[in-house]
Amino acid sequence: MANDLKKASVPAYMVFAQSLSSIAPLSSTAALLTIVMSQSLASAPLATIIGVVIYGLWVAIGYSYSKAVASYGGTYEFARRSAGEGVARAVGWSYWLSYTIYLSAISSYLAGAVLPMLIPAPRWAIALIALGVPAVVTGLVITGTTAPLTVTMFTSVAEVAMITYVGVDVLSRVGLRPLTLSVSTSELLAGSVAAAFTMAGGGASFFMGYEARNGARDVSKSFLAAFLVGASVIAFASYYEVAAVGLTNSGVSSLLEITRFPGLWVAERFAGEWATYLYLALTLSSLVGTLTAASMAVQRLTHALTGVRLRGSALINLAAVLAVNSLGIVMGPLNVYFYSVLVSLAALFISHSIISSLYVSFSRRQLGSVGPGRVALAAGGVVVMMMGLYFEVLSLGAQAAAVGLAPTLLALIAGGASGRVARALHRRSPPAQAPLSS
Repeated sequence: MANDLKKASVPAYMVFAQSLSSIAPLSSTAALLTIVMSQSLASAPLATIIGVVIYGLWVAIGYSYSKAVASYGGTYEFARRSAGEGVARAVGWSYWLSYTIYLSAISSYLAGAVLPMLIPAPRWAIALIALGVPAVVTGLVITGTTAPLTVTMFTSVAEVAMITYVGVDVLSRVGLRPLTLSVSTSELLAGSVAAAFTMAGGGASFFMGYEARNGARDVSKSFLAAFLVGASVIAFASYYEVAAVGLTNSGVSSLLEITRFPGLWVAERFAGEWATYLYLALTLSSLVGTLTAASMAVQRLTHALTGVRLRGSALINLAAVLAVNSLGIVMGPLNVYFYSVLVSLAALFISHSIISSLYVSFSRRQLGSVGPGRVALAAGGVVVMMMGLYFEVLSLGAQAAAVGLAPTLLALIAGGASGRVARALHRRSPPAQAPLSS
């Protein structure tokens, strides 16, 4: 089944580009930092720095897994090496749900929020765009690795360059000022948790281990480097966006009353009208890049879970995304976006919690030792993901919690059951993976 994939064929810089593109720094600075700013106001830069440290616990776990396991099964293979087929399939299908619904969320956001700022269109046309974009991205992914990874490389480099340019321009005018704590501890913590998950997504490279030229070494280094670059530019953006309005709570509050896209507002105000159009264009390309990176990842995960060839796996995923996005014709794409985000985040947090908890078993089985540091790291990873689940899903109310948790629990149960059936029928082991690194 591995004959669809070319072993050791993808250079490290393209693995890095895919990982960074899946983080989508420009999309985060354009919109997601709004949440951080609304919760932590002028302390948003401080909250973002704390968020980097918080998410760094998961990054350390993911780095350790990817340094030892090079596969196209990614997180599914991590769990299989830690706890066997049953748990692995439960985690794998939960992760599949998270990625697939993420594709729906991003394409719905692009159609319902970003494109209408550029092209006035009736509701039916916007809904059709939400269907067309995933289809185009899937067509690109089906062509192989070169074309989609070239897209992710361009989008990731361009968005980092844009953030850097705007930030330098802003700070050259307003100057540098020290960070201050201007909100309560609880507000700072809420902003920190929100900031932590603006950096999520880099694990898309976990599924490139079989194809990476140097296997696990390229994947682990690319994952870590993408996190460091993405975290740096997002933290930089949080600082200059708040500095642009005086580093005061009142300034941030006034900004959020004017716009829900502070990054775009700052670019227009300081860099000029041309920067607005370029910022919007690169935000679009950032969304296309993250869609491409995630599509490649879930295509390989589907291949690992089902054994269906890559083209068929991509079409399975597309069918699922189109089924969800078609609801936008009735509900509107932004409603689809809201509910899709709840499901995707709940599935992500729960599957990452399981993988974090399995890190102790993985250390014993694959790394040969379990020390207090690894136990603490595993516990920290679980706590981080449970914090994310609480702040981003459960705290929104009973309805939001039910919407997010129900599909995830179904995916876990169905995945676990499929693992038991697979063992009962004595099916052959999962698709051939690249060997463990030395």
